[in-house]
Amino acid sequence: MHPYKSTRIDSLIPQFWESLKRPDYWAYSSWLAIATKYRRTSLGVVWAFAPLAMFIVVLGNVYSHLMGYPLSEYMPYLGIGYVLWRFMIHVVNDAVGTFHSHKAFIMEGRIRLTDFILSAFAKAGFYLLVGGLVVFATFLWSPAMHATSLWSLPLTIPLLVANMGWIAVCVAMLGARFPDIQEAIGTVLVLGLLLTPILWPIDKFPADSLRGMIIRFNPAFHMIDVVRAPLLGKSPETTSIVVVIVMAVVGWLLASLLYRRYGRFVPLWV
Repeated sequence: MHPYKSTRIDSLIPQFWESLKRPDYWAYSSWLAIATKYRRTSLGVVWAFAPLAMFIVVLGNVYSHLMGYPLSEYMPYLGIGYVLWRFMIHVVNDAVGTFHSHKAFIMEGRIRLTDFILSAFAKAGFYLLVGGLVVFATFLWSPAMHATSLWSLPLTIPLLVANMGWIAVCVAMLGARFPDIQEAIGTVLVLGLLLTPILWPIDKFPADSLRGMIIRFNPAFHMIDVVRAPLLGKSPETTSIVVVIVMAVVGWLLASLLYRRYGRFVPLWV
């Protein structure tokens, strides 16, 4: 453990950097939470793969028929979208309650607040990796997919992670101050799955239509589109690229302001 004065809150970016350089707490606690969860089951880590694989296979077969799309094209579309969405909701759900669940450590004052946020990211990153392996299997199965499209991941995944980073900070601060917000966010995420083009193809709603413009107000669409479109051999919408980059810049400025202004009050709130 490294000493940390809870009465002094530095800038957000330096704190994140220090936490990344010293992952002894957040990396170990995340690994311990995952290992403990699956060690209690008979099949162990298989349960990390099975529900996701069943979701993609079953819903892929059903919805490809309902949407009138070839299964070889629809299943990778569904798989990539759902894996990315699951990563996003894991980050948000863990971040919103992370300060309250680590109250004892916060009151002790020896661990940075950013360590708790990175702990939520580490667990979500594990499920993103698991989901990536399942989606890769659909790529190998689908004749419409090509492994060469994977070149885009080193460019697009960092954009997604950058945006989820500032969102996690803001959500964690709000969750510490307003405990009820966890229920509100849960409701929004349930609706978000239905309103984000994951189960249904985005080309059903062109950008120049009224419904298409309403859907494109959803930031989750743009974050998913930037990652998913290149993997499917398509170009992401120009609007999505612009929105994701602007969100990352403005979002980190907002998160930095919130953290510097209100981070010192977290021990009082929890």
